[in-house]
Amino acid sequence: MSFELPDDLSPDLYPLAWLVGTWRGAGVMAYPDIPERSIVVDVELTHDGGPYLAYSSTISLLEGELPDREQPFDAADLVPGTVWSRESGFWRPSSDGEAVPVVGAPADAPAPTGIEVLIAEASGHVSIHVGSAQGPRVDLVTHHVGRTATASDVVAQRRMYGWVRGEIFFSIELAAFGHELQSYASGRLVRFAPAVAPASA
Repeated sequence: MSFELPDDLSPDLYPLAWLVGTWRGAGVMAYPDIPERSIVVDVELTHDGGPYLAYSSTISLLEGELPDREQPFDAADLVPGTVWSRESGFWRPSSDGEAVPVVGAPADAPAPTGIEVLIAEASGHVSIHVGSAQGPRVDLVTHHVGRTATASDVVAQRRMYGWVRGEIFFSIELAAFGHELQSYASGRLVRFAPAVAPASA
């Protein structure tokens, strides 16, 4: 696994350093009563020197064709359409308890690091996820979900993020609307540098 260690990154965050940056990717979303559709996923994980990462993510419906899963793609070619969901929060390493080894981690991977993730969603949900980071993979499961009176009945999630040849592969499982935990969205992300608008004269 090769990446540039960000300047001024807290040593507590070294196990998550490969996630830092701006990412865009494509994937597929489907769930009971939600027809399968192609999506664009924008993710940003930043740091300010503290022992946490600030996180934001937007899922939009993809305008155009889904890239070939076996081929590289240019994030700038992905055109987001209607916004489907937005969320933000913080990723924090945890020193409480013993981190569980990540499923499928290589035998020579470093010891797992406990992770706490706090997420607020525009849909009216606030959740706490716990899990482990080990080598190039993070696994998270829901510890608690709170929701407003008008939010849908979301019970639990399970998420996986894995680094493969410079890309992040992700999967999200969801238990909601009376359904058991099952696949909701998956895809892959590449580093993305959004175009900067020229300064006005």
